[in-house]
Amino acid sequence: MTRHDSVPGSALNESSASPSARAGLGLALGGGFARGFAHLGVLQVLEENKIPISHIAGTSVGSILGAAYASGAPLARIIATCRTLRFRDIARWRVSRLGLASNNRLGELIERVFESRQFEDLRIPFAAVATDLSSGEPVIFTQGNLVDAIRASCAFPGLFEPVEIGTRCLADGGLVAPVPTRAARELGATSVLGISVGMQDGYLGAPTNIFQVVSRAVSAAQKHQLEIWERDADFVLRPDVKSIAWDDFDRADEAIEAGANAARRALPRIQKLLGQKEESAQNLEARMEAEDKSYLWLAEAVR
Repeated sequence: MTRHDSVPGSALNESSASPSARAGLGLALGGGFARGFAHLGVLQVLEENKIPISHIAGTSVGSILGAAYASGAPLARIIATCRTLRFRDIARWRVSRLGLASNNRLGELIERVFESRQFEDLRIPFAAVATDLSSGEPVIFTQGNLVDAIRASCAFPGLFEPVEIGTRCLADGGLVAPVPTRAARELGATSVLGISVGMQDGYLGAPTNIFQVVSRAVSAAQKHQLEIWERDADFVLRPDVKSIAWDDFDRADEAIEAGANAARRALPRIQKLLGQKEESAQNLEARMEAEDKSYLWLAEAVR
């Protein structure tokens, strides 16, 4: 069960405000390292067709790209950055008992690309999902510092050291929310589009290193979570990025185009979904207004 946690003095503070009602499409962006660049192609097509984005939830690389877009950073800038991005731009090798590298360089990337550094300053309501390694439960960030939340969401086990926030030891959100559809729904989205790029490492044959062992183990576990996260999605996109490996950062254009192709094919259904939701909301509003009038009439009649 997804939880909103409150820890004084940390980024895990639960918002006291109720989920914001906004028109448009809620996005749930899944993890997948370099494959996640496909999310940018989807955003490109949605922008071109003036599909409004109401809320965004992200896991792992989905949290980086989702937060960047939610901050108001131009999509062209985000894409240009991703075209030159390499693993060394987000990681620093330093073998420890808890991981092979630290992802603290993500802070520098956020400073360079994002328009905001705090959840409260984002233009689109956003949630980042991480995993509490003590309880095995999801932790949803909606307030506070973006850097800490995104680093936690991207701390893939075995590769990156876990991130400590308050008393919690946190790792990649993909362990518990491969595509964070429930987080998008809890954020307030009435229509949720899930985008799954898969956690497979993109290599064939037996694993040849510890990262491939861990990533394939995580991918196998995630297959059994499909029914859970798909339940909270109105529609799911699966860009064709099977041939792209987790570390193929130099193939950003291919991943972006795969995302754009998937979104173009699905565009009529997305537009229909939003139209149906809008019509349903209008009908509900009209019905409530009619009921209010009938109550007023009844009150007048019994005076």
